[in-house]
Amino acid sequence: MASKYKQFFHGKGIPKNNTSSKPLKGVPNTNLDTYNSTTGAFRSRRKFGVTGFAVKDMDVSDEKHPIDHVHDFKNGKRIKIPRKPTKKERKEFRKAKRKRRIL
Repeated sequence: MASKYKQFFHGKGIPKNNTSSKPLKGVPNTNLDTYNSTTGAFRSRRKFGVTGFAVKDMDVSDEKHPIDHVHDFKNGKRIKIPRKPTKKERKEFRKAKRKRRIL
């Protein structure tokens, strides 16, 4: 069951520091955040749509991609070529990066 603050629900029973275990289906209209296991810094967010399937992945910069980027989903598969975040997504990135997870 999701919390009453859906934007802060992070996925029940799913490790939050393991990027390889993000599911393609989750609780509808929620987010699943992952964090760096050593620093506790925000790493990525997977957003689930009204049907419960993944809609987009929002990732912070890494070795491959020097800027924050977004991967959309099409026909249940993640599009490999990232795009730049929109203004609304950049605001969401800034807000998520300010929060640190204490491990």
